[in-house]
Amino acid sequence: MNSKISIEERNEYINKIACEFQKYGFILDKNEFKIQSDIRSIQLKFAQITNNFKYSDKAKNYFANSLEEINPLKISPRLELLERGKNNSLKRQIFNYAKSFWSIPVSVGFGRRMEYILWDDNTNKVIGIFGLCDPIIGLGVRDDFIGWSREQKKERLYNMLTAYILGAVPPYNQILGAKLVALSAISKQVTDDFYKRYSKNKTIISKKHKPPYLVAIDTMGAFGKSAIYTRLKGWQFIGYTKGHSHIHLTSNGIYEILIEVIKKYGDKTILSKYKYGEGPNYKLRVVSEGLKILGLSKNKLTLHSIKRGYYFAPLAKNWKDFLLLKTDIPNLNSKPLEEHFIYWKQRWLPKRVNNL
Repeated sequence: MNSKISIEERNEYINKIACEFQKYGFILDKNEFKIQSDIRSIQLKFAQITNNFKYSDKAKNYFANSLEEINPLKISPRLELLERGKNNSLKRQIFNYAKSFWSIPVSVGFGRRMEYILWDDNTNKVIGIFGLCDPIIGLGVRDDFIGWSREQKKERLYNMLTAYILGAVPPYNQILGAKLVALSAISKQVTDDFYKRYSKNKTIISKKHKPPYLVAIDTMGAFGKSAIYTRLKGWQFIGYTKGHSHIHLTSNGIYEILIEVIKKYGDKTILSKYKYGEGPNYKLRVVSEGLKILGLSKNKLTLHSIKRGYYFAPLAKNWKDFLLLKTDIPNLNSKPLEEHFIYWKQRWLPKRVNNL
C-alpha cells in the first residue's frame, strides 16, 4: 500500500469501487470479487456503457429490417475493407451502426486494425462485420497451442491478427450469417489486403521490416464456446482462457476512480503513455498502478472466472513452422470468398431456411 495515502482515504476509495462493482453484479470480498448475477446480464450492462458509437440516420438505410426484405437464396456476398483515417465517412458510420447491435462490450482493438463490412450485393444491405487487430501479447492458451518460445513469439506475433468483433446483423443473423462472416474473415482477400497494407511498413516498436504475411487469425467467444465457430470449416476450438480481463474495471466508474487515485498518489507519467509501442496495454497499466496504490491485488481483481473459448484459424499449410521460425516463407492457402460462400450456402443455409 502506498504510504502517501491514509487508511481513511484508502478505505473510502475501496468502498467506492465496491459500490460500482455491485451495480454490475459483482461483490468485492477480501481483495477479490465474486460474480453475483448472470454473466450475460453483466455483459449487457457493460455494453450499454461502452457501445456508444457515432453514426447517422443515413447509415441505417443499409440494414434490412426483416427477412421479407432479403432473398436468402439470392445472397451475393462482397467483402469491403474500410479505409484508414476515414472516421467520419459513411462506411465508418455504417460499421459503427452495425456494432450497436452487439449486447456485449465491443473493444476498439489496438495496434494495427483491419475492419470489414460484408455486403449482400443482391439487396445492397449489410450482412455483417468483423474487425481485426493486434493480438494480446500474453495469452497462455494460444502460446501453449503454438508452442513457441519468447523469441519466436516476439518475431512472429506480427503475423497474426485477432478478430475483436465478428458477427452478422439482423436479419442475416437468423440464417446463420455469422458463420458466413467468420468464413469471409479467413478468405484470400484478407490475406491479400494484409500484404498490401503492411508490405512496406516498419513495426512501431522494433522499427523492423517483417514478412508481410498473415498466417493465422484467432478470436474468443464471449461466453465460453461460440456457436458461430462450431463445426465451421477453417476454424478450430483450442481451449479456454483463464478468465483475466480489465473490462469490468475500465468500462464503468471504477476506471475514473483509479485515475483519480493515480493523479493524487501515483506515477502520473503512466497517464501520458497511451500510444501503441509505449508499453503493454495502457488501460491495464493504469488499473495496475491504481490498484497497487490502494493495496489491492491486480491478479485477483482481473480474474473474473468468465472463461472464454479460444478459436484459431490457420491461413497457411506450414503455419506452425513459420510461427516457430523454421521457415521464412509461408505456404498461404486461404480460399477465395466465393468458395467459402458455396460451402456456407450448401452446408448451413438450407436447414435454417427450411426451419424459418
